[in-house]
Amino acid sequence: MNTNELNALTARARAAMADSRRSTVVGDDHAPRFELFHAASSLCSQKVRTVLAEKALGYRSNDMLILSAMDGDRIVPAEHYSPSYVKLRLYAGREIGTTFVDGYSGRTSVETEGFDPCVVPLLIDYEAGRVIADSLRICCYLDSVSSEPIRLVPEDADARALVMQQAAIVDRIPNGALLYGFHPDADRRPEALKSVMATVYDAKILALEAMIDINASDADLVAAYRAKISKEQGGKAVCHDAGFQRSTRQHVMDLLRELERTLAGRAAPWITGPSFSLADVMWGVNLTRLAYLGLASMWDELPAVSRYMGTLLKRPSLREEVVQATLDSLPPSSYMDALSGGVRLHVA
Repeated sequence: MNTNELNALTARARAAMADSRRSTVVGDDHAPRFELFHAASSLCSQKVRTVLAEKALGYRSNDMLILSAMDGDRIVPAEHYSPSYVKLRLYAGREIGTTFVDGYSGRTSVETEGFDPCVVPLLIDYEAGRVIADSLRICCYLDSVSSEPIRLVPEDADARALVMQQAAIVDRIPNGALLYGFHPDADRRPEALKSVMATVYDAKILALEAMIDINASDADLVAAYRAKISKEQGGKAVCHDAGFQRSTRQHVMDLLRELERTLAGRAAPWITGPSFSLADVMWGVNLTRLAYLGLASMWDELPAVSRYMGTLLKRPSLREEVVQATLDSLPPSSYMDALSGGVRLHVA
């Protein structure tokens, strides 16, 4: 894609947002190198924004609405279903070279699940003329741009392997199942969130079907929307499945116990040593999401994880781009009160 095509398609994707005020520039550069399509509430977007903050990189921020909604009898598709945005993702997907997602596991890792053409985040690098999808790939790419003011993925091969091992573990946590799923024994999610999730899959599928009708002559878009429908139908099928929900919760508990073993006995504050890394970004985002969902009790008897979480919450980038973004963009959760001592910066 040449520069003119990239600029035009990105401008159309930006224009598809209902409120132009959600497109802003972060930093002092009025024509920044990077542009990010994301959502404040999106866990994967929070990872990328935290890296951008750590790297002190300016960017154009496009904070998208990622839930479809009903307006009377009319479905209003989520903004990341817009044809221009999906075409940008399809372009990024060709670089990744994997097949579309074709089912549902609750995970979002492109490496293990396939490519979802209708999600955030998405990064544009105008200097390199690249469109980059998948939060882990974006984070690694941004870290490679410059080693200053911090290097999140070490150059040393052994240290790098440790960081990427932890990042991969977090990347494969079934966060979608935890957010959307109705646990049969202890569904601790905020009531307002549960109310939204009761109909979220139906709204998604209706919106995607509407997008297929509107774009029926574009085979690439139709294929993308159908792949997304397949994924959402899979999610709907298991959101009330007791066995699936219990096994998901148990899987996360097992990962936290393994995290406890990794951290136990270490004098260093961070998971792979004395330096803050991408592994800490990933875990900080995920542990905050678990806390929001009422699952911080999962580490009540894991003292090293508890200490680690306390250390993570002191990091300014995580306070702003994860904790505060969660407070501002998701339904209120009383569980976040435990994180807000010295953390809550403002309430939207």
